[in-house]
Amino acid sequence: MGAHPGICINEMGKIGVSSKNRLDNSAGRGQSQPTVRNVAVSPRAVSGMERGEGRVRIAAFAPSRKQWEPVAFASPSLFLIGLVILFPLAYAFYLSLMNFDLSVGSEYEYVGARNYLEALLRDGRFLGSVWNTTVIIVPSLALELLLGLGIALLLNRAIRGRPIVTALLAIPAMVSPVMAAMAWRMLYGVKFGAINNLGRQLGLLDVYFDWFANPFISIVAVVLVEVWHNTPFMMLVLLAGLQSIPQELYDAARADGATPWQGFWSITLPLLKFTMAVGVMIRMIDLTKLFGLIFILTFGGPGGATETVAFNTYLVGFKDFRMSYASALSYMIVIGVLILTLVFVWVQRRREARAA
Repeated sequence: MGAHPGICINEMGKIGVSSKNRLDNSAGRGQSQPTVRNVAVSPRAVSGMERGEGRVRIAAFAPSRKQWEPVAFASPSLFLIGLVILFPLAYAFYLSLMNFDLSVGSEYEYVGARNYLEALLRDGRFLGSVWNTTVIIVPSLALELLLGLGIALLLNRAIRGRPIVTALLAIPAMVSPVMAAMAWRMLYGVKFGAINNLGRQLGLLDVYFDWFANPFISIVAVVLVEVWHNTPFMMLVLLAGLQSIPQELYDAARADGATPWQGFWSITLPLLKFTMAVGVMIRMIDLTKLFGLIFILTFGGPGGATETVAFNTYLVGFKDFRMSYASALSYMIVIGVLILTLVFVWVQRRREARAA
């Protein structure tokens, strides 16, 4: 390559960068000789140099190792996430815009938002499942929060064997929903169930009682199983929040003559609000997707009284074979959970801003 006033390349594939000293005009000195510093350059960079109008332009270098190495290490996980999560989401949304019914055939046509409009305006079964889900969510959340808070307050005291007691109380949360539902299905059994037999031996029941024959009793039975299964989760979340509160605040309150009840309302509850909000939000999202307990315990009965939105979506897709409509119902669940979460976060921020 030709010479350049600022850059030169020697035979060894190095770039020489020349620098000139300033003229000392006051002393009348001449120009000093340029000094050349050799900088190692890869052959790819040298081949990418271009000449144009007395200038030498160096093409952009390839990404450095620090830039592509994290992407390379994460690429298997990103591929699995795209294959298992993103692709089903995209394909389900595509199906929700079609009329695809396996009971009719494999043909399908584009219908736009007709499936969504049917769910919101004409499907009384789906709207009824929304009401059933709400009826199950509200008492379950209230009981789990109250019981979890009470147990967490007891475990927050300095008692002997607290780690062992905490681990034992957390066992129900470690059981899968299907296994919990099967165990309680046997307990609720009409003739051979432990609850009916114990009630008859204690004289509380005169006959064998069917816990799933009445809509109200069925909802109560589902709520009791849900509370038993997930109260330990709320207990652990609230216990972690209680242990993060500085003990000095309680010592100062006692020094000022505050009672334990006043300390709870003035110190514990205000500092525990954020933790309670997080726990309630997680449980609310989880209860919106309630499926396993309903499938094993009641199968949506009696008369659809315990049919939740997730179970209704299952019936539409795998019993009626309306795959497009089931996909639309799935997205309705996602949109509903997103709206509930945003409203909950907005209300919590308004309260925090008002308190500040």
